[in-house]
Amino acid sequence: MKEVAFIFPGQGRIPSGPPPPSPLVDSLLDLAADLGLPLREWFADRPEERFSATRAAQPALFIDSIARDCALRSRGIVPAAVAGHSLGEYVALVSAGVLSPSDALEIVIERGRLMEGIDGGMAAIVGLPPAEVEKLCADAGEAVTVANYNGPTQLVVAGPKEELDRVGRSAAEAGGRVIPLRVSGPFHSPAMRPAEEGLAPLIERTRFSDPKITVVSGVSGKIEGSGGGLKRLMLYQITSSVRWVDVIRRLEGVGITRAVEVGSGNVLTRLGRRTTEGIEFLTYEEACDEGI
Repeated sequence: MKEVAFIFPGQGRIPSGPPPPSPLVDSLLDLAADLGLPLREWFADRPEERFSATRAAQPALFIDSIARDCALRSRGIVPAAVAGHSLGEYVALVSAGVLSPSDALEIVIERGRLMEGIDGGMAAIVGLPPAEVEKLCADAGEAVTVANYNGPTQLVVAGPKEELDRVGRSAAEAGGRVIPLRVSGPFHSPAMRPAEEGLAPLIERTRFSDPKITVVSGVSGKIEGSGGGLKRLMLYQITSSVRWVDVIRRLEGVGITRAVEVGSGNVLTRLGRRTTEGIEFLTYEEACDEGI
């Protein structure tokens, strides 16, 4: 029997339509409306336009992934382990029983609000090893950091625009390919500290239970077995690097042989296929079609 992991994407492709329906999804959409975000209407009316803003995109993507998690479980596809990339980590914690869906949504709504409007940007650097990219960031000062370790030679850097451009020029001169990302801010960099500090009180007063299944943290890249430990990591998640390569290696190390990207798109599926051949990566649609 193949061991399956659910992996949940971050703020990337916008869902093209409403999420798969379920009573839980209905309740979350009602909660979002009570908190000032009419996501149900926005899913039905120009979602790509409505969800271009971080404050709307993050809760919309959270609910979309929760809906897909529910749909897979209704088909008998149940994960042995979970992990999430950035925003997706909150979905992973719900899937593992660490956070209640409503508590997680309230955090995500506040997270998106706080992260919006912080100046800076992000760029992918392809073709250079991590140590070299880290050195380029260090040479530019402390403002630019590696935000995402997405693949063995695919990293994302983040920071203020001027310093970010400097790192990009240096990376190109060193033979790397630099791809500016269409994001609203320097996620997972020190510039996000105001958002992190603003979110901390809400995280602190939220109950984090011990996980019911294996959780691999994107912050530590390790298996985290206690609710208290996961809470401490989430307090620093917004400014911490996403250690996705470590996550995939850890999943492989605990015997995961299939990983389903439970969200819209195939970003994590493509990253995983480039990282290891030991795990079969499937999109949500592929998992539904194959009935794994």
